[in-house]
Amino acid sequence: KKIKKQIMGDYTDDECMRLERIPSVDYNKGTKSFSSSTVTLNESMVAQKVVTEERHVEKVINKLTQQTKENSEIDGVAELFPQTTKLLTRFFGAGSDSTSDVCETNKTMDSNVSEKKKELDVKKMSIRELRQFIRDSGLSDVGCVERKDLEATASRAQNQRQVDRIEDAVEAQIGGLKCYVLGATRPDLIVVIYHGYLAPASELLPLAQAISKRTHEMGCPTRLILPQSPGHAWFSLQFSSYVLAVVQGEREKARVIRDTPRGVPEMRINMRKFLQAILNDYPNLSKKNMCLCGFSQGAMVALDVALDSDEPLAGVVLISSFLMSIETWAQRLRTVHHGLRCLQLHGLQDSIVPFYTAPWLCDLLKSNGARTIFIPHSGGHEMGPPHVFASLLSFLTSLTSSAST
Repeated sequence: KKIKKQIMGDYTDDECMRLERIPSVDYNKGTKSFSSSTVTLNESMVAQKVVTEERHVEKVINKLTQQTKENSEIDGVAELFPQTTKLLTRFFGAGSDSTSDVCETNKTMDSNVSEKKKELDVKKMSIRELRQFIRDSGLSDVGCVERKDLEATASRAQNQRQVDRIEDAVEAQIGGLKCYVLGATRPDLIVVIYHGYLAPASELLPLAQAISKRTHEMGCPTRLILPQSPGHAWFSLQFSSYVLAVVQGEREKARVIRDTPRGVPEMRINMRKFLQAILNDYPNLSKKNMCLCGFSQGAMVALDVALDSDEPLAGVVLISSFLMSIETWAQRLRTVHHGLRCLQLHGLQDSIVPFYTAPWLCDLLKSNGARTIFIPHSGGHEMGPPHVFASLLSFLTSLTSSAST
C-alpha cells in the first residue's frame, strides 16, 4: 500500500508529473509545414530530467523494498520485470523460445501464492491480521466489534477471493481472432493488449501475467485479452516511406503522419466486431470498463480503435507508439472522446520509433482534450525500467476505481 501510494502520488495526473512539459510541435493541418526543432533542441534537457526522476523513484522503491523484504508485491515485480523487458526488446527480432520458460515460472509463482492463501486459517489469525486481511480483500471491518465478527467477515473475504480467482492463460477464439485470455473471472476492468509489428501475441504473455497477478493482489480484478493479428501485422507499414520522410524533411514527415495506412479501414471494422464480441461475454460491463493497450504498431492500433469507438473507453496505454491519421484522431478527441485518459510511455534510446516523435503524439493528445500522462524513460524500444511497470499498474488501478464509480 505504501508503494502504491508513493507511485500513484507521482503519476496520477498531469499536475503530479515533476517533468516539465516538453515544448509542443506545430503540426498545423492548414499548412504543409512541420517543425521538430523545439523537440530536438530540448532532448538533452528532457534526458537530464528523466534521469533525475528515475533516480528519485528508484531510491523510494529501494528504501521500501528494504523495509518490506517479505512483501511479494515488490519482490514479484523485480522477479518478473527483467523477463518481460527481455521479451519486449526482441519484438523486431526472431523467435520467442524463452516464452514458455517464463510462462512456466510465472505459473509456478501463481500456484505458490494460491497454496499460501488456501492455508490461511481465520481461527489462528490475530485481531490485527484479521483486520488487515479483510481490508486487503476490499471489505470493511468497521462493523466488526467482536472477534467472531472479524472471523465471519474474514471467511466471507476468503470465499470471495476463491470465487474471483485468477485463471492461467488459455487460447480462445473471440470475434474471429485467436487470443490468449487470462486474469480475473469476474473482472472490473478488461484490458486488451495489442502486439507489435511481425510479433506473436504470446510474447506479451509475461507482461500480461505480471499485470494480472499484481492487480489481483491490489484488489482490482482485471481480465486481460491478447489478440493475434492476421499475418502478424494489424495493417500495412511502408517502412521506406518513413525512412524517406526523415531524409526529405519536414513536409514529408507531416504527410506521413497525416496518411491512413493501407489496411486501417478494414482493421477498424474488424476491431468493432472484436470489442463487441468481448463485451458479449461480460453483460455487466461496458466499454467504460475497457482499456486498450499496445506496443509499437499495437499502440497505434489501440489508440485508433479507441477513437473509432462510438462510446468512450476507460483509457488507453501507448508504449513506444507512432502517429497516423492525425486529423481524424484530433477530431475524435475533441468530440466523442474528449477527456480520454491516456498513459504514454517512450524510451529515450528508442531506435525503432525515435524519441523525438513521442512529443508529437503527446502534444496531439493534450491539445485536443485527452487527459494524458507522458512518462519518458531511459530505455529503448521496450517497456522500460521497473518504475515504469509500477506506473502502468497505478494507471490501470485508477481506471478500475473510475469505472466502478
